[in-house]
Amino acid sequence: MPLIPERVRRWPRPWRLALLTLLVLYALYLLAGNVFLNTPLFDAVTNRKPEKFSMQTGPGLTLLPGHAIVWNVRMRGQANHTVYIFRADRAGAWIDLVALFRREVRIPRIDASGVEAEIERGDKAIPPPPRGDRGWTLRFDAIHSDSIRSGRFGRLLVAGQGHGTVGFLKQLKGGPSELFDSTAGFEQATVSLDGMKLLDDAQLAARFHFPRHYRDQAPGLGKFDITWAQLKIDARSQAIAIDTAGPHVRLGSVPSTARLNADLVMDRGVLQPGGRVVWRVPVHAGVHAPDRGLLSLQLDVAQDMRVQARLPRDPETGSELHADLRVTGTKIPFGAPAELLPRLTGQVRGAWQFQSLNWIADLFVRKPWFHLDGGGLLKGELQIADGQLAPGSRLEIPQVAAVAEVAGVRMYGDAHALGRIVDGEPPQVQLQVQIPRFRAAPTDAPDALLFDGRAMALTLHGDARLQQLRDGVRARLNFSDAQVPDLAAYNRYLANDNVRLLGGSGLLSGDVTLDASGRVGQGSADLRGRGARVQVAGLALRGDARLKARVRRADFDSRQFDLGGTTLSLRNIHAGEQADDGRWWGEVAVRSGHIDAAAPFQVDARADLQLRDAGPLLGLFAQRSEYPRWVLGLLDSGQVQASGQLRWRRQHLVLDDLQAENARLSLRARLDLGHAQRRGDMYLRWGLLGAGIELDGEQRRWHLAGARDWYAERPRLLPSQKQAAP
Repeated sequence: MPLIPERVRRWPRPWRLALLTLLVLYALYLLAGNVFLNTPLFDAVTNRKPEKFSMQTGPGLTLLPGHAIVWNVRMRGQANHTVYIFRADRAGAWIDLVALFRREVRIPRIDASGVEAEIERGDKAIPPPPRGDRGWTLRFDAIHSDSIRSGRFGRLLVAGQGHGTVGFLKQLKGGPSELFDSTAGFEQATVSLDGMKLLDDAQLAARFHFPRHYRDQAPGLGKFDITWAQLKIDARSQAIAIDTAGPHVRLGSVPSTARLNADLVMDRGVLQPGGRVVWRVPVHAGVHAPDRGLLSLQLDVAQDMRVQARLPRDPETGSELHADLRVTGTKIPFGAPAELLPRLTGQVRGAWQFQSLNWIADLFVRKPWFHLDGGGLLKGELQIADGQLAPGSRLEIPQVAAVAEVAGVRMYGDAHALGRIVDGEPPQVQLQVQIPRFRAAPTDAPDALLFDGRAMALTLHGDARLQQLRDGVRARLNFSDAQVPDLAAYNRYLANDNVRLLGGSGLLSGDVTLDASGRVGQGSADLRGRGARVQVAGLALRGDARLKARVRRADFDSRQFDLGGTTLSLRNIHAGEQADDGRWWGEVAVRSGHIDAAAPFQVDARADLQLRDAGPLLGLFAQRSEYPRWVLGLLDSGQVQASGQLRWRRQHLVLDDLQAENARLSLRARLDLGHAQRRGDMYLRWGLLGAGIELDGEQRRWHLAGARDWYAERPRLLPSQKQAAP
């Protein structure tokens, strides 16, 4: 049989040559085109910048110039943080070859089957190029599929029988982009969030487009502000199950017959009048998720947006919810959802048995210094006007466990909490927490008891505007006459072996103001010790003491605090092991005091003292039997006025410039109480008589001749007051 038909051989020679040339060119095209599609040459061309765009395919076939069919297609692209992933079992496309001559890759139509799409946020951003008009243009007029299997948008997954047609234009190297009029839809679909099914038997239909623009004109979520979109949903809703049995709350879904219906149109970020969403969600909540009722949510769009929610009362738990909220205008601020709050007006009334109530404390505090442990019944009625909680709003928790951690102390007990809005400019929100019985322990040792008491009150207040609530919250915590069973428990805060509390009991009162992070701004603590026993540099003291600590000013950024005004009163003091009348007393008043809480921790203070006599001061340097006889005669020489300078660091206490005077005695001293070690100098004078003591651990050196000059030549332990830290 001849290879060339008889009729062709009868053609004129030029025609036969032209046909032969076309056949050869077609054969070359088939060979070159299919080799290109099925060898690494294709990857080398399409994956030149794989961090921005990559494509992998299985077998490919081209029979006609400008047309190709490929199987097992996977494409991945990234722009800034947004990652796009598309998969298809098969795709066929036509390409406009003529458009290539005007630097445009135009594909009038792509037909794909077995499509899956994902849009997610990448951890590492790829910065977009600057605006430009020099790159090639990609134009895909219609990417069509009648077999879309799924679409995932972050944590939201839609799966079912899908279809859609999408078209877009994008100029590379910073050029403009455009989304043509596109459609997408699903039948018999399921919608899930993080694996939890929300909807099934869903019918979804969407239509959307946005005009040509440069990226800097509508970056990221700003594209919603130029987009026209329509969404219709008719689906069966799953019931939401909130199981609080066990250590962690478990969320799930349960089949139900409730429905979700939605019909919304958005034009350039504005919902159009007539839009409506009605969602009835059965709720199962509590231990093993018992049935709670049907939560009805409704959104109506007119000149404003109205949101309504209703959950009937549960006779067993008392839970119920009624909400009617209006959002002024219909603009949706996708880039800053918090901008909806100033537009919100309405009321929320209800009661709910929560398994965890700590979210209430989270509204007020930035760091978890105050929290509510466990659950309880929350009753409330909120009035919201233009994004502000309005006067008349209130929340009540009849009983809940409350914990406050302040300055390293953890205070806890069962509480009654009442929140309300009070008048002000702007209105103020106030949360009052009353704790009838409480206990306190070190934060790092919760089993140790520092004190326990009755009637602790914690009041938090701040701006009622929801956006500013946590920014300006201030708190006040106060209690009176808490029992301190053992003063020795406070040795952990002294951190100095030369000053040790050996025992005794007392009463403690406190009153402090704090900010939203739990940092003390101003405050006071009043500790009244009874039968207190303390050892200072080896000298045993016992008696009664009262410490009135004051914090006047605080700079939290640099962690600086003013302690001026703190006082210490000592009464009925017995010094040493010798029997005495126990009537010794002393008063210490901090003239100026400063805490530098930044590392390394340091306290500097200047104090004035009033002492019944100088006996305990002399006891710090030597036993009575070691002093000259004339000194012993001065021990009861009358009340002593004194002043001194102090510096306290961890494991280190230094006293300097200690000056004590009365009618007969003059004393100068400095003392360094380091870790289990002490050293110092003291000078005593009575008339023409003088004595000096040089202390180094357990060693003492007496200076009787020239004692005054000897002391004057001894080096200071601290900078003079003018040089000391403020």
